[in-house]
Amino acid sequence: MIIQPGIDRLGRAVKAGDQVRLFAIRPSILKRLATDEHAYVSSMLGQTMEVVDVSETGLVWVSLTWVRQNGSSEIHVIAVDAEAIELIA
Repeated sequence: MIIQPGIDRLGRAVKAGDQVRLFAIRPSILKRLATDEHAYVSSMLGQTMEVVDVSETGLVWVSLTWVRQNGSSEIHVIAVDAEAIELIA
């Protein structure tokens, strides 16, 4: 198997630990979320976040974290398409 690098929407290599700006979330992900989770995840559009992993096939995974009104934290890790992210230099 050939290992594929992760790339952003400009074709730049992306690796774990890099910071990226999120421009889109797959509709299939949003569709599965409860109403409050949908709002939190959608609020991350345009935000900068860390790449937590890049699979052997080049799929980039980012971590979305937010604090709920009651003070607890919630974390979601989602796969994103290359067109959906841009590396922050």
